[in-house]
Amino acid sequence: DGPPRVPPHGFVGAAAADGLLDGDDAPGADQGIGRRRSVVLVGVTGDGKSSTGNTLCGSVAFSVSNGFKSETQECAHADYMRTAGGGVSLWRIIDTVGLHDTDLSQKEVLDRFSLFADRTPDGIDAFLFVVRWGRFKPEHDAALASFVSNCGEAALHHTILVFTNCKASQEEVDRALAEDAPSTLRVWLPQLQGAVGIDNDLHPDSARERLHEALERLCVANAGVRYSNEALQEARRKAAQVEEAERAAFQAAVADWRRTEGPVTIVREEGVVTRPPLVGQAAES
Repeated sequence: DGPPRVPPHGFVGAAAADGLLDGDDAPGADQGIGRRRSVVLVGVTGDGKSSTGNTLCGSVAFSVSNGFKSETQECAHADYMRTAGGGVSLWRIIDTVGLHDTDLSQKEVLDRFSLFADRTPDGIDAFLFVVRWGRFKPEHDAALASFVSNCGEAALHHTILVFTNCKASQEEVDRALAEDAPSTLRVWLPQLQGAVGIDNDLHPDSARERLHEALERLCVANAGVRYSNEALQEARRKAAQVEEAERAAFQAAVADWRRTEGPVTIVREEGVVTRPPLVGQAAES
């Protein structure tokens, strides 16, 4: 029934459940477990980020939103062990605040989103950008653009598109994307590292397998190279420079307008009363 949250591996299992395995030389490396892999969940509020995290963990590790308000206001993570192919692998899943969360300013959203780096000191193996199947709206396009602006284009080399509430087979998903994807999504598809359709509610076991197969393919394709925290810092530095340049350009444009146009003046015709006279003045007249 999926990977246990606290597997019977003694101290290693307890350390994983408590989130104590923070380095590649963590306890258990000499037991054939190898380095931990880190996955960051990305997306807008309400499309199934947290549910996808629970599917991967095989347990209710993250709170799930049941409405329009994001349940995830800060980064959260869960560790688990997966047994497959006769081997054991350790995984960390990081849930992030929903991009374009309506309760927060965009700057605060990106600041909170970027806190995933504190939980992944050795870098990121994969980002899962989660979108509800059949729904790629302007806010999803904008969220992807914000993700790239915040993390840099290098992050796209580690990003898989995950469609939730998807009852189609993987072949049907691939065909629909090739034939019916909206133009905005078509721009992104060549830059992403594949797309997976899952149903967290009806078929969590097959969803878990599809996700792990896609993650394993991505890790192999990238030859184990991770997205680094240094790349995040550099991307954020560049984004801050762009924001500052845009602010300076706006201020210069306003100053130039004031020099050429001047302040707004109101010309009144002589004898036209623009406000009623004071009571005392009315009595005197």
